[in-house]
Amino acid sequence: MRFTARLFAIATTGLACAVGGAGAQPRPAPPAAQPAQPAQPAPWANKFFLPDIATNRDQPAPALITHNFGDVPHGTLCAHKFTITNIYDVPMQITDVRKSCSCLDYVPMTKVLQPNETAEFTVTMNTGKFVGHNAQTFYVTFGPKFVSVAALRVSATSRTDVSVNPGAVTFGQVPQGTRVAQTVSVKYTGRTRDWKLTEVVPHAAPFDVRFTETGRGGPLRGGAEYAVEVALKPDAQPGTLSEQITLKTSDSANPLVTLNVTATVVAPLEVAPNRVRLEAPVGETATFRVLVRAAKPFKIVGVDGAGDGISVEAPATTAALPVQALTVKFAPTKPGAVARQFRVRTDFAGDASATLSVEAEGTK
Repeated sequence: MRFTARLFAIATTGLACAVGGAGAQPRPAPPAAQPAQPAQPAPWANKFFLPDIATNRDQPAPALITHNFGDVPHGTLCAHKFTITNIYDVPMQITDVRKSCSCLDYVPMTKVLQPNETAEFTVTMNTGKFVGHNAQTFYVTFGPKFVSVAALRVSATSRTDVSVNPGAVTFGQVPQGTRVAQTVSVKYTGRTRDWKLTEVVPHAAPFDVRFTETGRGGPLRGGAEYAVEVALKPDAQPGTLSEQITLKTSDSANPLVTLNVTATVVAPLEVAPNRVRLEAPVGETATFRVLVRAAKPFKIVGVDGAGDGISVEAPATTAALPVQALTVKFAPTKPGAVARQFRVRTDFAGDASATLSVEAEGTK
């Protein structure tokens, strides 16, 4: 009876042990529950990239800043400008940028952001380096006094039925008044037999855009190829251009093809900065260096306008260079404010020159 009762007890309790207890092994205890790990706080530097942070500074930092380029032709160099706003009471600057993929790149930003100041941070994603969907991350470190690393996640889907080559139009430096053009090949290799580029979306950028069909797959198979010419207009103003040109297609599912276009239009002669302010005690000298740039090498043959303790020294070299350096000096002989305007003369045809304004104040 005792043996039968023992078997019944074992069966009802579900314990796996030998009859009579000989050689019985205790069942291991379940692992203790682990305490939940606290979530890592989002980096406060992410707040710099929020579009409305200037008017809503108390909003929490998101875990990620994201931008999706969407479905784009294979080979497209996607570009996006993030606006950065320094909402804190100390100067901030980007001290380091890391990338999770070789398909990512960025335009270095060396500007130190003072409190409440904004700047643009441009990133690119080269869809010629992958096919299908891809999401990658920039890690942007801000500092130097207080350090935080912002996380920017960009994504795109690189289509296989449409491709562009090259992936963007890059004119580089162009002398003002010059018309330059580049051609991009847009190729469709899908199954739709009547795929077409239909029109250029109107834009205000100083570019002329036209396209020409250069090939078609025929009645039994799809495929088409277009040459898209983008020309910079001669009346483009000096400065840096970063624009998008959009073409419409006959594909209702993917109706647009977008091309990024960049250029730096250079004035025939440019002084940077063209306005300088100096201050120095009487008997001492303050100096400042300015750069004179042109689209092609040149020589500075003279600088007119010295007086009131202000002078401008031309570079010692006599070589023709695309960039020349001038040294502005102020050596006051008495207290007070003075101002002079200088004319920088060059060896360009037509006696091309540039103007430099200098304001200075002598102190006791």
